[in-house]
Amino acid sequence: MNTENKYGKTPFNPIRMTGIYESLMFLNSLTFSNNKPIFYHRIHTTSIGKSKPIDCYEIFKQGEFKEILFIDTYANEKSEEIPEGYLRNTEIIKTAQFKNSCISRTVGVNYKLRKFPDKLI
Repeated sequence: MNTENKYGKTPFNPIRMTGIYESLMFLNSLTFSNNKPIFYHRIHTTSIGKSKPIDCYEIFKQGEFKEILFIDTYANEKSEEIPEGYLRNTEIIKTAQFKNSCISRTVGVNYKLRKFPDKLI
């Protein structure tokens, strides 16, 4: 399987973090490439063969799509690499409109929501 350019988007090439807190801080620092915030929740955990658990986060982009990011929460290293299509929110974030709410920062939880992203807002 070719995992090149799929960093974080396949369990075979997950985002490497050193703990749950670091994983959440990493997700909270992301925006989409247009500087709009993301919404996320952890939908489940998976593993590959004898590997450690890989957390699977569903990411929602305002009214457009959902995708999965895979995070190895128990890696021995913390990666600074960003998955394709995302940025670190070092700049001013644009406001995202979701239903009747204006969201100006990334929002997420480390557990599964039944009605995602409605219950998150």
